Amino acid sequence: MLNAVSLAEVPEHVAVIMDGNRRWAHERGVPVAEGYRRGVVALRQAVRGAIDAGVRRLTVYGFSTENWARTTSEINVVMQLCAACARTERASLVEQGVRVEAIGDLEAFAFPARAGVRDLVRSTAGNDRLVLTLALNYSGRAEILRAVRSIALDAAAGRVRPADIDEEALRARMYAPHAPDPDLLVRTGGDYRISNFLLYQLAYTELMTLPIMWPDFTAQDFTNAVQAFGQRRRRYGG
Repeated sequence: MLNAVSLAEVPEHVAVIMDGNRRWAHERGVPVAEGYRRGVVALRQAVRGAIDAGVRRLTVYGFSTENWARTTSEINVVMQLCAACARTERASLVEQGVRVEAIGDLEAFAFPARAGVRDLVRSTAGNDRLVLTLALNYSGRAEILRAVRSIALDAAAGRVRPADIDEEALRARMYAPHAPDPDLLVRTGGDYRISNFLLYQLAYTELMTLPIMWPDFTAQDFTNAVQAFGQRRRRYGG
């Protein structure tokens, strides 16, 4: 539970780059699949930590468009794990009141994984305690390009005037236009980059990099991140 952080200081929306699954496995001499499996355990911990902290929305970077460059065997592991977890985690997520959403181009996923995620989204649609957004086959640049193309098509068809194109028009065409921008971005693994994640939405997000690998992430780590966020002063350029 949180200590010394008032509810007013708790971020509404936390985004997480879950980095370090493969390095964790290599350092321990175990198969990469074990790193990803332990990463699922860490995600359960993050969900628990978010609920305990009173965070309303948690967005996690599950699979980027750049990840297709990895080996076929590794991609197959990710697809199989995604399909399996969509089944095995459903009951727990429903019990905890978690609503699952997905952003990105899910069509490129293998059918079992794609169908499993969509079924998970449907099964949890009535929950409202925490929104867990899975960024799958996601690219921040691709999201912006997709939105711009949509505006261009509407402009060419006369449905929108160039003078009327503003930030609201652009946001309305993003994957999750209803979602507030993240207040806090946490990246595990120790690297200092945002890796093409939520490029438009992170404009004024507080950034936090943790040296631990994602499979070692716990609910207490989430609590610590929220507490650290509560000590920051957000100026929004002012």
